[in-house]
Amino acid sequence: MDALFKSIFLVDNFTKIIQKPTLKFLFLLIISITNGQSVLLDSDKNEIISVLKSQENFWNKGNIEGFMQGYVKSDNLVFNGSSGPFYGWDSVKDRYMKTYPSKEKMGILNFKIQNISLITSNVAQLLGQFILTYPKNEVSGYFTLVFIKSKGKWLIFSDHTSRSY
Repeated sequence: MDALFKSIFLVDNFTKIIQKPTLKFLFLLIISITNGQSVLLDSDKNEIISVLKSQENFWNKGNIEGFMQGYVKSDNLVFNGSSGPFYGWDSVKDRYMKTYPSKEKMGILNFKIQNISLITSNVAQLLGQFILTYPKNEVSGYFTLVFIKSKGKWLIFSDHTSRSY
């Protein structure tokens, strides 16, 4: 433990320093944070990206039901947009159906992923941009998605989407 402390803090005499309660707390906090951080594996990153690619494909075919397969099918799912939050898979699906009642209203969707980071081994955050292209205009905005890995599969648990004006 002395060697670990010295290598992190470049301080000799670890035993005397760590006996002080505040320093002991800080040391243990730093160790738990650095040991608790997970690395996003390429396989997890690729699976998360494939969820969005699949959603793009379903959307561009006018298939909201297929698009919704990227979301966790749970009452705990939340979509938060300009109209406020919608809770639960069915509610989120209904919101999409009402907002985009036809393939023409849906436009052509393209996602641009800006960043994916792992929060824990089973929770990841993705920041990105959406672009909806219509024959005469384009609508775009940004989103933050929280993915959870459940039963070996990454799915969206929380979606906060904001349109750019």
